[in-house]
Amino acid sequence: MSAPRTPDFQPSFHTQHAPFGAFASFSIGLVGSPGGFGQSLRGAGHQNVYVGYRTGDAPDALWQMLPFFRPPQSNEGAFTGADPGNSVAPTGFTMLEPSAYERTLGWASDTWRAGSGRFGFSLLSPFAPIADPARMSRAAARFALAPVVTGWIEFDNRTGKTPVELMFGIGELDRLQRPVADAGLDLPGFAVGPDFGYATARSAAVGQRLGFDVFAPKFRDYRGLHVIGGESALTFKVPAGQKKRFPLVLAFFQGAAVTTGISAGYAYAQFFENLEDVLAHGLANRARYESIAARRDRELASSGLDADQQFLLAQAAHSYLGSTQLLWHKGKPLWVVNEGEYRMMNTFDLTVDHLFWELKWTPWAVRNALDLFVDRYSYTDKILAGGKSVPGGLSFTHDMGVMNHFTPDGHSSYECDHLHGCFSHMTMEQLLNWVLCAVTYAEKTGDVKWLRKRKAILLACAESIHRRDNPNPALRDGIMKHDSARCGTDGSEITTYDSLDVSLGQARNNLYLSVKTLGAWILLERAFKHLGLHEDSADARATADLLARTIATKFEADTQSFPAVFEKGNRSRIIPAVEGFVYPLYLGIKEATARDGRFAELLDLLSKHLCGILKPGICLDGKSGGWKMSSTSTNTWFSKIAIAQHVIRSLFPEAMTEAARAADRVHADWQRRPGCGEHAMCDQINSETGIVCGSRYYPRGVTTILWLLK
Repeated sequence: MSAPRTPDFQPSFHTQHAPFGAFASFSIGLVGSPGGFGQSLRGAGHQNVYVGYRTGDAPDALWQMLPFFRPPQSNEGAFTGADPGNSVAPTGFTMLEPSAYERTLGWASDTWRAGSGRFGFSLLSPFAPIADPARMSRAAARFALAPVVTGWIEFDNRTGKTPVELMFGIGELDRLQRPVADAGLDLPGFAVGPDFGYATARSAAVGQRLGFDVFAPKFRDYRGLHVIGGESALTFKVPAGQKKRFPLVLAFFQGAAVTTGISAGYAYAQFFENLEDVLAHGLANRARYESIAARRDRELASSGLDADQQFLLAQAAHSYLGSTQLLWHKGKPLWVVNEGEYRMMNTFDLTVDHLFWELKWTPWAVRNALDLFVDRYSYTDKILAGGKSVPGGLSFTHDMGVMNHFTPDGHSSYECDHLHGCFSHMTMEQLLNWVLCAVTYAEKTGDVKWLRKRKAILLACAESIHRRDNPNPALRDGIMKHDSARCGTDGSEITTYDSLDVSLGQARNNLYLSVKTLGAWILLERAFKHLGLHEDSADARATADLLARTIATKFEADTQSFPAVFEKGNRSRIIPAVEGFVYPLYLGIKEATARDGRFAELLDLLSKHLCGILKPGICLDGKSGGWKMSSTSTNTWFSKIAIAQHVIRSLFPEAMTEAARAADRVHADWQRRPGCGEHAMCDQINSETGIVCGSRYYPRGVTTILWLLK
């Protein structure tokens, strides 16, 4: 779908074009900015990307170029000794204004059209359900795991009187490039070392340029190239009277071990020999990849979502794929999703939110991550109660490491001691995340065998949740009140909303975390019942009922809303008060979500809460109209907005006022503008300005997959 244009700006944003599981992207789209290939980067690459066309075969015909590069100063002077001040930028081209082309972002495609629609360029990021890699045949694995992005470039010259030439290329001065033919691949194309490159099918209409200047090559070796130049391009000729489309394939390859702590390499390296193998495979299978991408695009277009919602889902899907990393360790797959610009590995706060996406496309990935959390990233702590350190229970780390380094057993890269805010421990949050992911996975997939295998862990989780309420069963009301001793006596636990104020940052006596705990007990009741643990199931049910009653007592009659924190007179109002209900809603547990059912009183109070806060100046930003997670913070998180919107549309439609519904355009425009668009999909955004304030290049926006549920 096309990015809708508004009167005051032209959309300008990078999109990550990424193969599944390669932790790599080809980023393009921000006006006036480079992008290109990036392997394991925290943002877009820094290569010039040359895409355009010129009409006529005269030497002085100007290239019409999409605006995805900065004209480089020729590197020729570094060799000739010429005065750098006299270096001249390339000429012979015109940079197209955004108004001169149309961009259409689909769920699995990104297409530009110019020249009255006759010129076209598209990159495809196809995705589909992927079977467990541990059980794949070699042929299936090569197709599903190939680190390749396909595309095409075309021109309709059927009414033209002169030939047209097309161009696709990149500028990479730091590492230079080589013809892929030098490594034995008989195709036109170029590569940077053994790591990434691009190619097309061999044709008499295809030319190659490599040197200091792709627009006017000056120096040519025995084959017409100059490998010390750093600027490369493929050119394509379209005769007058013809329409031609030429395939493009972009590929990545990392063949050795890429991680430390746990030494692992990419899974795809088990099935491909090198970069040239990937490029050849991509070209040979491009029709199949194009078919899958087209199918995804049709599904989104027919989803019933409006244009802004479709854009958000499409942009999110691309950035999620760019953060995925499928490794191979001791003969088995090892799943990682990197946390965008932070590159923390399997951040549990994201795992729980990627759950809905992964259960649709890669359910084995959920199980894979949960098993690693148990086997390596779990711990048993103590809690602080009555000034003493007493047994707490089982929990899990915030993450598994950072930037291809797996941290030691039982420790994350993020969490530190003796803190009250950002970088403190998230013990209760991650404990709940394991329960919610595990039970949702088992319920959705029917994998009761795995659930039985993890029965002891579920029981330990339930006891740990209980003890963080109160070690004394007689004094429990369901709400977490005791911080992990890992924080120290001078620290306190935080929630996933670490960069917000106390309204969402503090774990203890927190409304958001209390309702999330309720969701966990609802799911534990069902899990224990499936496992034949009837006493534990009854305990979970009783605890859920007790907790719902406790939360209801916190409702303020004077404000007709809940405080964000149940202590110290907190008066902040938060939207994620309802986030915990997404899990029973997703699993269709109607007893828990029916407005006249088991939790009718609490749901009625939450409805009043939402109707009172989804107003301009409270949890709708007074300037932009966008949703604010907290009334007292302008730092809002789009991925969490998407979850809340799904829950509210489904359970509390009365709260979706015209102003609340209109915010989808605001949220989409945030991502379309350079304030966020420079960094592809962004999550933490200033609700007043629409400018990113954290979580760039981020995968978690795929919570929007919930919007497709009927």
